[in-house]
Amino acid sequence: MPNDLRALLLVALRAQAGRGPHAEAARQVVLAIMLAQILAGAAHEGPPHAARRAPRRVGGSSRRWARESLAGRRPRG
Repeated sequence: MPNDLRALLLVALRAQAGRGPHAEAARQVVLAIMLAQILAGAAHEGPPHAARRAPRRVGGSSRRWARESLAGRRPRG
């Protein structure tokens, strides 16, 4: 952890012990620093699974609605 980040964390930890809006902001800073450290420590390089396949049927949607009869009615002809 860099020295400036460590100093910010120490100041935020001291300030969060009080009451009021400054203490609440300091708590948010402490949580943000902790979350950033957890995410940095995870070192996630990418998804562990294979890429998804393309769909089998490629192309636009069919205009099936123009060929089908309306519900409850029989087609003429």
